[in-house]
Amino acid sequence: MSFEPPGSPGDVVPLRLPRPAELFARRARRFRELAPGNPMGEFLDALGDVAEAQADALGSVPPALPVTLPPEGPPLRSMSHVRDPAWREALASIVASLRSRPWPGPAAAALRRLAGAWPEELEAMADGVLAGTPAATDLAAAPFVGAALQVYFSSLASVLPVEAVPRSEGGCPVCDSPPVAGLVLGDDKLRYLCCSLCSAEWNLTRIQCWNCRGTGGIQYLGLAGDEQGVKAEACGTCGAYLKLFYRERMPDAEPLADDVASLTLDLLAAQEGWGRSGVNLFLLGGAEG
Repeated sequence: MSFEPPGSPGDVVPLRLPRPAELFARRARRFRELAPGNPMGEFLDALGDVAEAQADALGSVPPALPVTLPPEGPPLRSMSHVRDPAWREALASIVASLRSRPWPGPAAAALRRLAGAWPEELEAMADGVLAGTPAATDLAAAPFVGAALQVYFSSLASVLPVEAVPRSEGGCPVCDSPPVAGLVLGDDKLRYLCCSLCSAEWNLTRIQCWNCRGTGGIQYLGLAGDEQGVKAEACGTCGAYLKLFYRERMPDAEPLADDVASLTLDLLAAQEGWGRSGVNLFLLGGAEG
């Protein structure tokens, strides 16, 4: 997915809807690129398989799936949207693709459980993942459920009329989910926040906390000697931070994949007392364990 905004220099495109086929192919490719030499290389490589399975699962969600848009607010608000069973078909496709891969014990057991789970059980898991509070018994399954929900919500978001999506003063204007990270683009230094669920991207003025909209006490954290253009924008008002990836230095950055690959920065931020505001559905549970 290209994140360069169209139009002449200085133009600000408020919202960019996802292109799912390109999105998941690009994400899988980025996981593969990031794996060699990374301390989490095996996990990144495994997530490359998950992203490939997501791409294969896109056919499970009809592109013209009917959606009743609410009169106001995010059109696909994740916590109140009535999910079509198509999301479970996407999950079944992902599970079938991944079960042949050698996984660590907890992840392999989670895939077996998902393959035999009742619809009601899957829906309860999905509710937990979307709320960011999966049950302790669902932790190993949460990343796979999240992967299916990403397929479903990105597919629906991709066919929305842009004019039906109002500006947001909180999370994603499409589904009201938190961002996974932000991208800072080119000479204009425009910042786009990238949705953790539907992968829509929305513009937010820089040097402003997305979490509380505070502009005071903003700090930028980075790793010593890091030349890759990864920073954590930390807010002195609410104590939260969000990672930013600078496309000038990282032209191939993909927010979700690069977020996983830069967990060392999260450790640094936590040691200094900052709390993470970005959400990565692949990090909710124990697929890596």
